[in-house]
Amino acid sequence: MKTVEGEQPLDPFPDGWYLIELADRLREEQLIQKTWMGREIVAWRDRTGAVCVADAFCPHLGAHLGPENGGCVRDGNLVCPFHGFEYDTTGRCVATPHAPPPKSAQLDSYAVQEVNGFVFAYWDRHGHEPAWQIPDISPDGWAGRSIVRRRLRSHPQATTENSVDFGHLSHVHGYGELKQLAPTVIDGPVLRAFYAFRRKMLTRGLRRLHMSVNIEISVFGLGVSLVAVHSPATDLRVLQWVIATPVDGEWIDLWLVVDPQGRLRVPVIGMLPSWISRGVVPRIIRHELELDVMKDARIWAAQRYQPRPALSKGDHDVYRFRGYCEQFYAPAGAVATEVGLSPRT
Repeated sequence: MKTVEGEQPLDPFPDGWYLIELADRLREEQLIQKTWMGREIVAWRDRTGAVCVADAFCPHLGAHLGPENGGCVRDGNLVCPFHGFEYDTTGRCVATPHAPPPKSAQLDSYAVQEVNGFVFAYWDRHGHEPAWQIPDISPDGWAGRSIVRRRLRSHPQATTENSVDFGHLSHVHGYGELKQLAPTVIDGPVLRAFYAFRRKMLTRGLRRLHMSVNIEISVFGLGVSLVAVHSPATDLRVLQWVIATPVDGEWIDLWLVVDPQGRLRVPVIGMLPSWISRGVVPRIIRHELELDVMKDARIWAAQRYQPRPALSKGDHDVYRFRGYCEQFYAPAGAVATEVGLSPRT
């Protein structure tokens, strides 16, 4: 996000939980490397299922530990390609080829949380341990997950601000009969917003169709937003995850993940077959979400951050959101206690 000349820019890496990988894509003894929060990192899972996320440089003599540079996982331990030092998933050096492991050889690692099919790591600029967790939301009856990742020029605060930017919902996305169902709630690192609207489908071949929905948005820090969608007419219930992870200070990876629940009922036709509900419907909903988000992405790419925005009376939640964000840049680095909220659909 661009900044006003002379103004202090937003820190590109606010504190919080940020996605490393989808849980089922981080397989046993597989080593991955990537740029995350402006750092080169590695991540792997040992035979017990434990995951380590760490900076990608050996504390011995600084060799890069990634697979592209010869690093590998053997018997659950990360093996340095330079001297063969081995590290377990706690980040501790547990073996070397020719001498006892030095006690000072410890990877710079991050707190990890595996929840809802995702592997997150916690970023805190001061190195503090996480003071809160993303809740486990695992209801029965999920009917198939659909996923896409987009790399965009933006900032996680900009993508998350959409949750409270009531005015853009109709102007950018064309939502009709828009209303706020309840006041926005802020509880430590969690923000929740509630809306109802009528929208037309964006997918080619479905553009004559309209759908009325109620949504509850749950924001967990600036990296994870969850939209619980319910369409009373079709009894459609779906969770939409919008997960923003900074890459290098300019680009973010935006993950769009859709988890429908149960089988979809269509007026006149009735209950759709399970193979459609599990296969086709999640992809259509995810495609709709992607088309909606790309309308925002064009704006985010050229947006300039306004530290003192000229807000209207209708922007009161944007003002509250800016206050909510301050905790993720705070010098102390601490936010709130563990949250255990689940969406009302």
